[in-house]
Amino acid sequence: MPSVIRNSRIDTAPEKDVDVEIMSPTRFVGTHANIVPMFNNAQSPRLFYSARFVNQAMPIKNRETPLVQSLDPEDADGKSFEDKFGERMGARYFKDDEGEVTKVTPEEIEIKLPNGEKKYVDLYNNFQFNRKTQLSNKPVVKVGDKVKKNQLLASSNFTDDNGTVSMGVNARVALVPYKGYSMDDAIVVSESFAKRLTSEHNYAHELSKEGDLKFGKTHYTSLFPRQFTKDQLENLDDDGVVKPGTVLKKGDPIILATKPKTISSNSHLGKLGKTFRQMRTDATEIWDHDYPGVVTDSFYGKKNARVFVNADVPLKVGDKQIMRNGQKDIVSLILPDEQMPRSLDGTPFEVLLNPLALPSRVNTATPYELLLGKLASLDGKPVKVPAFNKAGTSRLEEVKKELAKRGVSDTEEIFDPMTNRKLEKPVTTGIGYFYKLHHVVDSKISARGQGSYSADEQPVKGGGEGAQAKRLGGLETTALMAHGAYSTLREGATLRGQKNDDYWRLVRQGYTPAEPGKPFVWDKFKALLNGAGYMARDLGKGTLRLSPFTDKDLAKLNPIELKNAKSVNIGTLEPEPGGLFDSSIVAGNKWGKITLPTVMPNPAFEKQIQQLLGITNADMRKVIAGEMTLKEAQSKKTKR
Repeated sequence: MPSVIRNSRIDTAPEKDVDVEIMSPTRFVGTHANIVPMFNNAQSPRLFYSARFVNQAMPIKNRETPLVQSLDPEDADGKSFEDKFGERMGARYFKDDEGEVTKVTPEEIEIKLPNGEKKYVDLYNNFQFNRKTQLSNKPVVKVGDKVKKNQLLASSNFTDDNGTVSMGVNARVALVPYKGYSMDDAIVVSESFAKRLTSEHNYAHELSKEGDLKFGKTHYTSLFPRQFTKDQLENLDDDGVVKPGTVLKKGDPIILATKPKTISSNSHLGKLGKTFRQMRTDATEIWDHDYPGVVTDSFYGKKNARVFVNADVPLKVGDKQIMRNGQKDIVSLILPDEQMPRSLDGTPFEVLLNPLALPSRVNTATPYELLLGKLASLDGKPVKVPAFNKAGTSRLEEVKKELAKRGVSDTEEIFDPMTNRKLEKPVTTGIGYFYKLHHVVDSKISARGQGSYSADEQPVKGGGEGAQAKRLGGLETTALMAHGAYSTLREGATLRGQKNDDYWRLVRQGYTPAEPGKPFVWDKFKALLNGAGYMARDLGKGTLRLSPFTDKDLAKLNPIELKNAKSVNIGTLEPEPGGLFDSSIVAGNKWGKITLPTVMPNPAFEKQIQQLLGITNADMRKVIAGEMTLKEAQSKKTKR
């Protein structure tokens, strides 16, 4: 008999009694989903996000045990899933019956069994994962300790000292908007919270010898003697690779290297001979972060040079963080603690969430977690709750009952120290648990100085990080229009067009360039207008005259009439002949048309047509419906 969920518990039942079968049980109730508290109160897409985001969480330097945990209903000791999954997150346990610790090093723990046999438990030290993450162990036992079976020997940077999964921090939260900075998934946090959410990052810097790259301190300094200071070069070995243990600051070299300079044979330098073709350029890897980094390991082999650097990265504006219920947030503002809204007792909040972000995501588990976190903070120990509430009961009633037991209110009166005014109504407050994801702003931001753009305003050499930037998006365009920055929009659409390389060449040479040519995007814009039913006539100097399509204009398109009202056969999922998706009609540049039962003016010009005819809107509706002739409507207007 298959396993089923019945009355909020896992049970067995005959196959004929099974109503719904989940094809992938791990996607429904897997390890990641089980550490989401009260996940039956979260929308299914949010639960999926939560499970995926756990894989993207960075280890926090000063991590805390979550105050709200998911209870394992099958565990007689009342353990949570966070307690039981610690081993999966890197914690190390003793597997024999009993023993005595005889040696503890960063690499291993030696344990002597009663029969004299010695057992060794390997420890991880900066074991690298993807996404800038590493696994490290911290011994929690010392030499001479007596240990028993399943006792914790070492925690990891993903657990606390008790082996409980801990990848974030608890923070005081208020569900209140703040001056437009908390719209949608944007949040406002305090400076102290940003420091508490400092994460441990591991960066890998590698240069391959392919492409005639040359390494070496002497070789590099002979070509670029003043590129780095004496103190910076002292941290490098003879191969030009930074030494382990070095503390890197912004601009410090990591791997010294040079590569051949590419010179076209048609250029002036290329025609001078082989001497200039042997010129080399700087290919050095440098530490380009505002925060310091510590070199943990370096390697120089026959094929490449590789260096690993650890860094403690505080939370910044633009970084992404989540609550465990899939409540994804982007930091939009970091305020000093003294400027954060606070309780009447003067305690500042650490995170400000928009209350509209919860119902829009159908995520009722988040406010429940905030309230239960408030209760747990009073007791000083975690609250462990089952994923499913009891049959016939609501989670809201359960939370209210726990609040009533302690005499705790779900809301508080708060005031803003910037205005020294108390909010008119109480605000829901509590304590939530936050992860920091590897989607940090440092790896996302990019900029582009100059260069050619395509007709779609994409950089000619592609997008991506570094020197190539993304195109100007729709929201950015709308914002510029709202501020009246039409010159900026004109520059992006014309001056930076792909067809205007000559314009930029003259600018770099110091000459006054001529008026830029008409880019392809202009013709594309007119085509889009035509597709919307506007006849766009170019009058020159960036001016268009718009008029409605006439019957003759439509006839020039040679449209094919669609006579079949059906589009797709529901059984075969194939297009119906003569329907909307018939490839013989819609393929290529062909146009299709639908004959309406009544005459209908172009909606874009309906008001203009009404004014031209000199009739009211109500009379125009009657004329279109055939209830009144045009002459009757116009004569009615004359009589009035």
